[in-house]
Amino acid sequence: MLESGSFPVEIVNIASAKEKGPGRPPFWEMVFWWTRKPLASSRAVILASLLPGDFNPERFTRIVYPSYEGRGRFSKTPHYLNPNTRLPDKEIYEKISGASLLDPFAGFGSIPLEAVRLGLKEVVASELLPTAVVFLRAVLEYPKWAVDKKVGDKLINDVENWGKWVLEKLGEDPDVKELYDPDTAVYIGTWEVKCPFCGKHTPLIGNWWLARVKGSRGFEKLAWMTPVKTSEGVEIRVEQVENPSELRSAKPVTSGNRTVGVEVNGRKHLVGDPELRGEPNIDARNNEAVCLYCHARIKGSRDKWFVKEALKEWNKRLEQYLNGETTLEELKQAPAKPRLLVKVKIRGRDLAFEPTTREDNEKIWKALEKLKAMWGDPDIPVEPLPPYGSRGMGGDLKTVIWGLDKWYKHFNPRQLLTLVKLVKLIREAGKKVEEEKLKQGWNEEDAYKYAEAVTTYLAIALIRYADFNSIVSHWTATWLIPNEALAMRGIAIVYNYGEYSPYSPARTGNWLRNIENIIEGLSYLVKTVSGSSTNRVRVLLDDATSLSKLGDEKFDLIVTDPPYRDDVAYAELSDFYYVWLKRALSDSSAVSLHPRFHSDAFFPSGVEVRTQWEWFSSREVSMNVGRCVHFGMASEGEECGEVYKNLLKASFKSMSSRLSENGLLITYFAQSSPEAWVSLIEAGLDNNLHPSTAFPVLTESEESVVARGKAAISASIVVAWRKASRGEPVDVSSRYDELVKEATQALKSVEEALSKASAGVVSELYGVTIYVMAYAKVLSLLTRNGRPVKAGKTLEPEEIAGLASEILARAYAREAGAQLSSSDSIFYYIVKKVFPRGGEGRRLASSSDLILISHGVSPVEKGKALDDYVRRGVLKAYGREEETEVASRKTYTLIEPTSVDELELSQVLKEHGVNPDDPSTFKSPVHVLHALMLYSLKPREVFAKYYEKTYLSNPSLATEAVELAKALSTLNGDPEAELAERVLEYLGASGFKTRGRVTLHDFSKR
Repeated sequence: MLESGSFPVEIVNIASAKEKGPGRPPFWEMVFWWTRKPLASSRAVILASLLPGDFNPERFTRIVYPSYEGRGRFSKTPHYLNPNTRLPDKEIYEKISGASLLDPFAGFGSIPLEAVRLGLKEVVASELLPTAVVFLRAVLEYPKWAVDKKVGDKLINDVENWGKWVLEKLGEDPDVKELYDPDTAVYIGTWEVKCPFCGKHTPLIGNWWLARVKGSRGFEKLAWMTPVKTSEGVEIRVEQVENPSELRSAKPVTSGNRTVGVEVNGRKHLVGDPELRGEPNIDARNNEAVCLYCHARIKGSRDKWFVKEALKEWNKRLEQYLNGETTLEELKQAPAKPRLLVKVKIRGRDLAFEPTTREDNEKIWKALEKLKAMWGDPDIPVEPLPPYGSRGMGGDLKTVIWGLDKWYKHFNPRQLLTLVKLVKLIREAGKKVEEEKLKQGWNEEDAYKYAEAVTTYLAIALIRYADFNSIVSHWTATWLIPNEALAMRGIAIVYNYGEYSPYSPARTGNWLRNIENIIEGLSYLVKTVSGSSTNRVRVLLDDATSLSKLGDEKFDLIVTDPPYRDDVAYAELSDFYYVWLKRALSDSSAVSLHPRFHSDAFFPSGVEVRTQWEWFSSREVSMNVGRCVHFGMASEGEECGEVYKNLLKASFKSMSSRLSENGLLITYFAQSSPEAWVSLIEAGLDNNLHPSTAFPVLTESEESVVARGKAAISASIVVAWRKASRGEPVDVSSRYDELVKEATQALKSVEEALSKASAGVVSELYGVTIYVMAYAKVLSLLTRNGRPVKAGKTLEPEEIAGLASEILARAYAREAGAQLSSSDSIFYYIVKKVFPRGGEGRRLASSSDLILISHGVSPVEKGKALDDYVRRGVLKAYGREEETEVASRKTYTLIEPTSVDELELSQVLKEHGVNPDDPSTFKSPVHVLHALMLYSLKPREVFAKYYEKTYLSNPSLATEAVELAKALSTLNGDPEAELAERVLEYLGASGFKTRGRVTLHDFSKR
């Protein structure tokens, strides 16, 4: 069914969209992970892969989504109800319950979890990284094991009780308890540096706002910091608006795109230092800081800047102090040091902000003295970060260059001490759980497994606490919580970090709330698998490029989500979790760690895995230039791309070899660049696979401003792969016109089937879905017998990808009934067809999506097509520079009219860079058409004279513009369709579909 036109893609995407925001599956809140596929789409893809092609789509929807009410509506978020797979058709039911599934890049387990839900016979989830393996066991293995053993509810209760026990014991620890105020929930801290000009210490403030929360009736919370000079340096004063009526009537004061203050009762209050006018006093991007005492500007270069050097010196001296090589007083004289600024207290249901005192900051130094006394304890994570950072990925380990070269340095002394104490208590809890079960008469195997499960969930709560509780966890003034350290696909130095008291009342990120998240997630998982008929669930630590632990096993389905080319450096970044998980789940002596739980992950063959990046990163299927160079796999540049290609091909080879005779391989793929698409196609073709279908699915991973509420081809794309036939390769030279005809028919059939399967329901991905499915159909036409040939030469994957784009572009033009020949007009029309209008009425798309579309229609040199469209005024960059550049992608908007308005059309022509009264300035048929649209709003005789002048100036552009008008007139609901119709009506071309191209002569005769 998945490969037929009956799969209801649109309904699946609407169901997937329900999982955003408050609809997120509860177990996702157990811990942050970068990419997690929606359960709704995972479930639908798996089930559709097992059903026959003629299966009724309406019946399918009712089975996969019991809460579906029709017309795109659901009575309950789809993932909360298990699918109803008790099909009346015995043969189909037996096929589902007898199938096996493998996911070799299982990540956080969405795909295998839904396979268990559907009741497949066997489900295997494999991952390369120990961190991911631990998470997968928590999501898949333990809930199913507990349900099968009939101890699911007991497991939930024990995790909750032992989580509370850990906090109670921590509260009895005098080393920790004396370091926190009993009524303080969060501390907000930063770095301070000794000004090289005045010699005073100045705090570095990345954001003066403590709270800036807007509601439907105005502001709900406003608080900010103001620096105050004293004889000893710079102190902080907290100011806030507390009167409810003043809050509601307050107005923001802005400077450019930044809110720099607030106006209350006609009086303006600028936040922060008056001389900085609301701006922060640290700008690390430009290597500049401002002393809040003397206002000197502390500038520098990327390689040599006082602030960066000061932090590096602090981190060097910190290690020297802990090793006994320097004194605490000498450490305090470092040019940089940590500084607490503000305390956040909970007053009923509200927050109150207070400046910290000298005594508050002294507690940081007390914690450091306690750490020095226990230095050498193996529970302190002294493992190194990779020296290469993670260059070339979507997120970087940027802290290394500031001297934070070991993991313990990412926590202030009090945070670090608290985490180490929690590790020891979790370890102790695990031992007590096992002893308790043995006393109750459990056998050793089950008692150990149960203790491993409880301890694992407590360890996950620990790393969640660390994620919210480090010096790289940024305080957010809009959410009033520290943000997760890993939330931005990288780890960077922050100013205004958050530090939770472990004893604070339950709020996002603190210990008790983390335990609550674990309980909610585990309860959901236990309920999810309670009715499952799956016989066996396995989680393996294995390399996807070999899958050596599977031996000769075969699977009916392989459904997986490989890492995206240069998106996330999983091995390097998840070491933030790994160093704490390893400790909490291992035994410890006075000098080293020893195997306890998950020994295959942390101590394979009895040898400790120090860090994931040292052991596994060179085998991770992703592109990371720094990693490639460090491990000697490649030099800078394109060679690293070849490493990624080879790893991806190796994974496809191992997956292909694990497929049963009629097995189906399905990959999720987030297209972040045309090169990534080429790598995917090459990986399949080199292993005798060709794509049989593809379609985009909405995902939780939204990496760009395009993806936030907009449709994007670079959303995750599901690609189904089949073994290629052994017939003659497709000869493009002799069959080009025939291929265009087939592509046109495929495009039409996709549109018809999609509309029918989705019962008229259209999601925001509708146009994108059609394009991706049609693109896959064209690829399938080209590669069904292996790589196609052209003029006797076998085509390379890059040529195949471009050829598919070219043929599909011609099909789009042909389907529109217009004879489009200009790359501008074809490109413009396809973008209009594929992407929906955004909030501003214009289409937004990433550079990678647009390059894919332009690949086969633009004659410009590779990689230069978008620049050429910008120069000719067809596209323009969207938003501020920092918004348009996300993971090496830019966002563009099409220059188009969004209403039938003369003033707007004039503005559009201005954006094109042309003068409508001077046709010689037109560089594109798009310009000509928009000028004609402008004049179509004037009397007919005025339009006629204008068209004649335009045609005489450039007949080919004018003729192509009319053809483009024909194509655009088919876009129902688009304002430009109405304008195109006006142009055609004025030209007397209402019967254009049979009349051919309109000429000046035709118009003159009329």
